[in-house]
Amino acid sequence: MRIKKKLTLCLLCVLTAISLAVPASAHGGGHHGGHHGRNAVQPAAVAVCPVEGCTAAGQHTHGGTVYCGYGHESGLCDGNCRALCPVEGCTIAGRHSHNGTACCGYDHAEGFCDGNCRALCPVEGCTIAGRHTHGGTACCGYDHAEGFCDGNCRALCPVEGCTIAGRHTHNGTACCGYDHAEGFCDGNCRALCPVEGCTIAGRHTHSGTSYCGGRHGCGFCDGSCAA
Repeated sequence: MRIKKKLTLCLLCVLTAISLAVPASAHGGGHHGGHHGRNAVQPAAVAVCPVEGCTAAGQHTHGGTVYCGYGHESGLCDGNCRALCPVEGCTIAGRHSHNGTACCGYDHAEGFCDGNCRALCPVEGCTIAGRHTHGGTACCGYDHAEGFCDGNCRALCPVEGCTIAGRHTHNGTACCGYDHAEGFCDGNCRALCPVEGCTIAGRHTHSGTSYCGGRHGCGFCDGSCAA
């Protein structure tokens, strides 16, 4: 009789332990999955600030929502932007900091640095085109009028007889079919509008393809025109 009671007591203890352990492990698994699994909360994309009259630069908040004060073309901030250097007389090129605040020494036309800029190649006699490095420092072999490379440049197409207009590739190498006067493509070019009777001035699209309505003498739009 005593043995039966002991066996029953042992069985009850085992069942109680199992019932306590299952919720704990289930909770542990759910907690782990919530933080590290597929259901983990991804950081929200930061939109360009829509608040009229707001002059805050870089990332800031309105009503608890984070926005960016720079007008990124995509409408979203990718986190690579920096203010242009405000320190008078500073001659530091590229990204640097003053009192812990990061900025860029290049005078980007957009009014902020998007992280694509590189110094023009300073190595005398170097004939490497496009982006390359010397001693681990990245630079660009094209002589951009702005004095720095913004990452949009491509070589002009070197393939003889190629009639492809605009940007395209040959064996994985990107190039441009327009004969830019600068000797390289800066990404601002568009085909002239081929649609007969179209009277739209400046840049516009037909069936999703971007064109320009200006009658540029060079046979393509280099981005310098205004509607």
